[in-house]
Amino acid sequence: MQAIVLAGGLGTRLRSVVSDLPKPMASINGKPFLEYILDELNDFKFEKVVLTVGYKKEVIMNYFGNSYKNIKLVYSIEDEPLGTGGCIKKALSFIDDPYVFVLNGDTMFKIDFHAMSKSRQLTIACKHMYHFDRYGEIKIFNGKVIAFSEKKHVQEGYINGGIYYMPKNLFDVYDLPSVFSLEKDFFEKYIHELEIHAFLAEDYFIDIGIPEDYLRAQEDFQKKKALFLDRDGIINIDYGHVHTIEQFQFTDFIFDLCKKYQKKGYLIFIITNQAGIGKGLYPESDTIKLNNYVMDEFKKRDIIISKIYYCPHKPEDHCSCRKPEPGLFIKAIKEFNIDPSESIAIGDKLSDLEAAYKAGVKQLFFRKTNYDEYPVEFRYNYIGVFKNNGAK
Repeated sequence: MQAIVLAGGLGTRLRSVVSDLPKPMASINGKPFLEYILDELNDFKFEKVVLTVGYKKEVIMNYFGNSYKNIKLVYSIEDEPLGTGGCIKKALSFIDDPYVFVLNGDTMFKIDFHAMSKSRQLTIACKHMYHFDRYGEIKIFNGKVIAFSEKKHVQEGYINGGIYYMPKNLFDVYDLPSVFSLEKDFFEKYIHELEIHAFLAEDYFIDIGIPEDYLRAQEDFQKKKALFLDRDGIINIDYGHVHTIEQFQFTDFIFDLCKKYQKKGYLIFIITNQAGIGKGLYPESDTIKLNNYVMDEFKKRDIIISKIYYCPHKPEDHCSCRKPEPGLFIKAIKEFNIDPSESIAIGDKLSDLEAAYKAGVKQLFFRKTNYDEYPVEFRYNYIGVFKNNGAK
């Protein structure tokens, strides 16, 4: 895969907290923001990235050179500002593939690039948000973008996440000036003939364009520790394929356990297999509704569940996200910048602990009896298979 990253921003609104640098070079915990973006692209095995540079271009070019980890870097230089559309149009000449990702250099949106690329269509990554007014809303119908709304307060909706997947020849049939805005002069102007697809995502998103979010990124990008919890048997009593609010009964220890670890600074995640979806026993909408209920019940007790990850597949699907495979743990670790070696996993099946171990989680606890003063009854180490180290 190949990408264009728009890295020529001046960072005018950040001048109060950032020195005179291109906006993507703003330091986040001692590293340029752009380096975090390239780390993400490297993890998804991008082979080539074109950086569009202009303002203080030598700062970027001298820092990164012609490669970063496994990525070949190429520079598309703006001698004068070309607008988002103009600089993309120029950078496309350096792209070899028929399709390319385009990213804003001041935005981090941790989407699944592989999933988004399956469309082979012009696509915008859209972030689901609540109570926003800094961004214009994107209107979506049947999976396609039908309108771009002006900035106003929106209670719930989708915004443009600043990642595009487009054919290299996208602009070829349009009479476009050398300087134009991709969003205003192209997407909005030609929306009825472009057929823009929407890739909907709820993954981590931050735009460092204003001082408040730049400062928030300093905290977000620090390594964190996490408490990973299985659901059925740990969060709730396991009656088998629990999928409705009426069936759901919290275990008598879970709220105290979570408060204990939240006070110690752990982010809390729920990782659960939900094969009943794949088996057709209940629709995925039931799981989503139940997840929202669970998070709300924790919130009422001042406990924040950072996210619930679930696998909807059957065992015979052999997917990478179903425990004992580590896919969901790895996704959480990447999305929330988790240090797995400082994290904890608690489950009531060895498959829960095996999945966590494969993701690098070092503290693994197996629970068989009710919680008292210790979070679990048994602790396991993994040496080929899990072996009981004895009751605590």
